[in-house]
Amino acid sequence: MTPPTEQLNEMLSRSLKRYPASGRLWLGYSGGLDSSVLLYLLVDAQVPVTAVYIHHGLSPEAGAWQNHCQAVAAQLGVPFVARHVQVDHGDGGMEQGARNARYRAFDQLMDAGDQLLLAHHSDDQAETFLLRLLRGAGVRGLGAIPEHRAFGDRRTEKSLLRPLLKATRSELESYARDHRLTWIQDESNTDLAIDRNYLRNRVLPIISERWPVQARVEQASENLREAAELLQNLANEDLQRCEYRQELFGHSVDLGGFSSLTEARRKNLLRGWLAHLGSRMPEASHLVQALQQVGAVDDAAPEVVLGEWVLRRYRDRLFLTPQLQPFHGIDGGEIKWDGSGELNLPGSWGLLPSPGWPVADYRVRFRVGGERAKPRERHHSQTLKKLLQEYGLPPWLRDRVPLVYRGETLVSVGDLFVTGEGPPQPPIWRFLD
Repeated sequence: MTPPTEQLNEMLSRSLKRYPASGRLWLGYSGGLDSSVLLYLLVDAQVPVTAVYIHHGLSPEAGAWQNHCQAVAAQLGVPFVARHVQVDHGDGGMEQGARNARYRAFDQLMDAGDQLLLAHHSDDQAETFLLRLLRGAGVRGLGAIPEHRAFGDRRTEKSLLRPLLKATRSELESYARDHRLTWIQDESNTDLAIDRNYLRNRVLPIISERWPVQARVEQASENLREAAELLQNLANEDLQRCEYRQELFGHSVDLGGFSSLTEARRKNLLRGWLAHLGSRMPEASHLVQALQQVGAVDDAAPEVVLGEWVLRRYRDRLFLTPQLQPFHGIDGGEIKWDGSGELNLPGSWGLLPSPGWPVADYRVRFRVGGERAKPRERHHSQTLKKLLQEYGLPPWLRDRVPLVYRGETLVSVGDLFVTGEGPPQPPIWRFLD
């Protein structure tokens, strides 16, 4: 067994043992050198895996590449899946948009406990480190590529593993030559307009003549990941000090506690909060904008997009919420509901019967303006607008709160209160995330 083969086999074995998966293994298989080597290593080690090819539609050769990957997988007896994706060039540019589309496709394929294997290596690590450095990344970003991390929704316990991260590209090339592998050469890899290609083909060869770049980057990245872990621990402690809690829609912290922190700790708390929610990190300028708007006048209602989340403020709480889908009411003005099971509402919301909620013919409507209501414990009716303020419903949810009628009589307003004509307690209103 040649030294590169033995070394790569041991690297794969150690990584799979260190980060075992409870579910199925998937391989991101593009047909290029890196993923081809990992596929053959997995087959040689008799590790059951399903190869996944993502067709981005960015190259006229993508169809031929898919056919190549399918033929190799069939020859090796490996299950094969292909997925076509649409790349949004406005989603961080072509490279980032393709990556986001690819990862969404992987996530949709995977079930709870599954693990995605990718063939990144130490040359990729060095390129990523330098790219992020040149883009002004902080400690978390400069930690570069981790060998293992959670993937998608953390509650599903899906994971991503890069078992060859400590290997070099030259070691993978040696393995491929020794085993006479054939692989795809993506013509875009020579396009120097792409930052990563410019670093790979023009910058790193020159730096490598003087310094062992891969080893130095690996050492620096490990140090920075330790620092990032300490910062995350501090953020978690500050979240608890600021009375972190889950809300009907998103999560919140106490605004007074947040404002009492230094600016550096406020930024760190926001980064740690987003990391806890599984969001990618926003640019530093967006964090500065967020802090400025949060500190605006009391009657302002700031909304700052941070990755996949939105930072909002209401009364004495600071919120991070998912982005709201556009809401234009419902066709026909109402939805019929028998009160026996969950009712799906526009914008990924649901209405469920609470214990003791009677089955009946209900009609669910939304605010149009001018509604009045009288909670069971009140002696007089008030405008619904004023009641929603009194019950502390954040402004961004007030047009979405379901109004439950029996006939023409209002019996419940979301999960906030029931009227005198309503059941003992309101139904359950929840966001279906």
